[in-house]
Amino acid sequence: MNAEGTLSVKNVAESNHHYTVGELCELFQITRKTLFYYDRAGLLRPTERVGVQNFKVYDTDAVQRLKTILDYRKAGLTVQEIRQLLSETCNDPAAILNQALDRLKQKQKQCAVQIGRLKELIRELE
Repeated sequence: MNAEGTLSVKNVAESNHHYTVGELCELFQITRKTLFYYDRAGLLRPTERVGVQNFKVYDTDAVQRLKTILDYRKAGLTVQEIRQLLSETCNDPAAILNQALDRLKQKQKQCAVQIGRLKELIRELE
């Protein structure tokens, strides 16, 4: 917690606290659905389950892993690419990142073509 009593990513790295689903969602501004999706996809498992109701909790390593996952997603990587990068058997992360870059460049070219076509259609309407 910071001085205002709220969570921050910086505070997480400095603590030995276990975080609930709600705390992680607040910290990273994501939905519970997103967090549970990463669990189902095998990207982020709860560190443990506690209490009678079997609540999911995450330690600081899991929080750092979630930060990495979200950074990769913001960079446009697919869940499959992220899974490969986070795998203990990943021998060449640069190759995976370069493939993702090539994929995004191709998508950028496709978008440029579509934008051009839309501009043509708009001109035809004028």
